[in-house]
Order: sequence, then structure tokens, then C-alpha cells
Amino acid sequence: MNSYRRLLIGLFFVYSLIPLGLSAQTIRVGTISQSINNWPLWIAQSKGFFDAEGVDVKVTVTGESEHQLDMVDAEQLEIFHQAADHFVREIEDGKDYVIIHTITRAANDLIVRPEYNSYEELRGKIIALDNLQTGYWLLYRKVLQKYGLNPGDYRLSPESGGPRNRMKKVVDNEAQFTYMNAPASVQAELDGFTRMTNLAEHFPEFPASSIGGRKTWIEANRDQVIAYLRGYIRASEWLRDPANREEAINFAEDVGHDRATLPGSYDTFIKNGLVRYGTLNRDGLRLVGDILIEGNVIQHYQGMEKYADPTYQQKARLDLMSSAN
Repeated sequence: MNSYRRLLIGLFFVYSLIPLGLSAQTIRVGTISQSINNWPLWIAQSKGFFDAEGVDVKVTVTGESEHQLDMVDAEQLEIFHQAADHFVREIEDGKDYVIIHTITRAANDLIVRPEYNSYEELRGKIIALDNLQTGYWLLYRKVLQKYGLNPGDYRLSPESGGPRNRMKKVVDNEAQFTYMNAPASVQAELDGFTRMTNLAEHFPEFPASSIGGRKTWIEANRDQVIAYLRGYIRASEWLRDPANREEAINFAEDVGHDRATLPGSYDTFIKNGLVRYGTLNRDGLRLVGDILIEGNVIQHYQGMEKYADPTYQQKARLDLMSSAN
């Protein structure tokens, strides 16, 4: 990759080059971090898929989910990438948001210290958590119960922070297991820790990272939103092609990821994470609601129609299929 493209991707504030004579709609997009969930986004920008759809995408890495939501509410972002359970929570709190596309399933890996080889050996041990109310923890609580570990059979270390801080607790033996996404989980395996399971193996329909925006803006700019999703889906399909694996790894390395973790990260992202065509799943979104009710985050779940609108992704996919014929 040339140095100019490396600079654009590394800064992650990408200003698309609009083809001469083509009037493009600027869409300000917010992501929380440079995690591998953004792989299709890097590709869509760098390979010109957004350009080809006539949208000028400007990306801001917001750093924290709450800061991102503040920017959305201040109308500084049109589209944002956020966990599905956050969308549902905020909509229940009265926010004018809507989900239009699923990026990934819940693909967190359960990582344990190397001396433990079974769920039974985790009895009485400590799990490092980021938040007692996060959907991922509430799902993992069900996974542990499935394997015979009920609440009370293990101890909690809540508010342990992000993946790096949680993993440090496991390394220091202040906790014996935790969960995290690739590439952090891949690095943990390279360091000798054990991957026990992946959430997507147990909840393949559960939506995790998702695309949405302010509902009033989305509805008023339907054509531009569909164009954005066409570019995004084209990038996702490109990413899925094994022939593009090495080039995709180069993109991720250029945004700062350790190359040693990227082959494993790519494989788990394609196998467990990426949702083809971003299909919104009614049963999966219902599970999000159930988990949030169980965690006392919301009181009621009121059906997919309140939280999501699949017609944008459906039209984008239909457009792409029609153009391919």
C-alpha cells in the first residue's frame, strides 16, 4: 500500500476522493474504536466502494460509547456504529434512534489461564468483567450455567475495565478468566492462555455491533443511507473472499494492529463475527431485549419495529444483486 493511503487509514479520518463531476452526499460516521469490527469500513473507504456509490464518508473515532451518543444528539454524526443493546437501551429511554444494519454477531472469546482446562475447574475462580449489565456478560452467564456453573459458583471482579485491563488481571492471577474479542483474544492465545468458547457458537442470532442513526435523519435521507449500505456490503463481500485475505490483513496492520494477531483475527471475524448482508434478525433482537430485561436495564421490549428498520439493508442488497445480473 502506498504511503498516502497508509496515512489516511492510520489517522482514521478518511476523506473520500469524489470522482470528477459526481456530486456526493457527505455522511459523518462515528465509530467507538479502531477494532476489527471496522474491517469492512476500512475496506469500503480504501477500495473506493463508498466513492462508487456517490457518498463522501467522513469517519470520527469517538473513543467512548457515551461520547459518541453525545455527538449523535448534538447532530455532529449522521450514522454511528454501536452495540445493538445500546441502541435498544437508548430507544427505550426515548432517543430518536434506529438500527439499520447488523455488523457482527457477539463473537467474544472466553479466555482462561493455561492451568485450567474445563469449566468445572473454574468453580470458585474469579472472572474479570467490564460491567455487570453489559449484554455480553449476561450472555456468558448463561453459557457458564449451561456448563454447570451457576451464579455463586464463581466470583466476580466487576468494573475491571477494558480488554487490556481485564487481561492484565488474568495474567497477574487476580482473576482466572475473562472474555474479549479478537485481536486481544488471539494475542492471549499466542501468549499461552486458553480459548474455551466463543459467544457466537451459543447465540448465533444475537446482534452485536450495529449500524444506525437518528431516525428522523435516516428517513429524510433514505437514498444516501442505502448508498452507504451498498458500499458497506460491497466491502463486506470483498472481505469474505479468501483471495483478498492477505490484502485485508494489510489494511488492518496499517491502522495499527499487530500483524501476528491478524490471521487468527481474520479467521474468527469471518467465521464467528461478520453478518452477511447485515441481515437484521427478529429473534436475535428479541434476545437482546430479553437480556436487557433480565439485567434490569429496560422494563419492556416492544418488538423489532420499535428499534430497527430492515428495509434499508434489504434495498441495498437488492440493488447490488440487480446490478450483478
